Amino acid sequence: ARPINYMLKEYGARFYNNADYVTLPTEAAIKMLERDSFRAPYVAISNGIDLSRFKPGKAPSDLYGRFHIPGDKQIVLYVGRLDAEKHVSILIKAAHRMLQTRHNLHFVIVGKGTDMENLQVLTERLGLQKHVTFTGRVEDEDIPLLHQISTVFAVPSPAELQCLAMLESMASGSPVVAVNVGALYELCQDGRNGYLYELDQDDQLAEKLGVILDDPNLRKKMGAESLAIAKTHDLSHTISQFVD
Repeated sequence: ARPINYMLKEYGARFYNNADYVTLPTEAAIKMLERDSFRAPYVAISNGIDLSRFKPGKAPSDLYGRFHIPGDKQIVLYVGRLDAEKHVSILIKAAHRMLQTRHNLHFVIVGKGTDMENLQVLTERLGLQKHVTFTGRVEDEDIPLLHQISTVFAVPSPAELQCLAMLESMASGSPVVAVNVGALYELCQDGRNGYLYELDQDDQLAEKLGVILDDPNLRKKMGAESLAIAKTHDLSHTISQFVD
């Protein structure tokens, strides 16, 4: 709601202006605040990830069985909360478009949230039960392994100031496709390690995913670029910046 959104932004600006110093995870987040009378000294410092946990590799074969994921298909992966503001329904609608003509494709949605039941109902209504796996909440040690099954990682959520899940996927060597909103363009660099698409345009999401899935050389190139970008977000660097 616009009045509530305005009040929260005004409160946020006043709160931050009372601080001695402010950090935000991305330059895009800073730009959002600059429009709201933001005067405190600030710097962008990535949230960072532990690169010792996330790396390219082949997931163990038992992982597929535990989560009922086919081992012989290309995998489009999403990891994150399943709440309405994450717009995961757009990914399911894109899946419906793609599966009209593609048979070597499976979608894996990792996480849980208040919109999970609605997403499962949508999946059933579109007849995608055999093509979409909802893992629910998973243990922390399984997250790096699930990233390793990804052929391409998808981010339909416009509610991101950085998106650690995408960063973890990039550190695992995955190309990415993300909605062109907020700070996502800083990690998903259009044409370099993936593609951006416009908000809620499931046809564009399907198209961009398809381009990557159809070209193994492009996937390899974009995966390498994802890895290079992710290496600049190592947690040790983040911690040293905070200490400084």
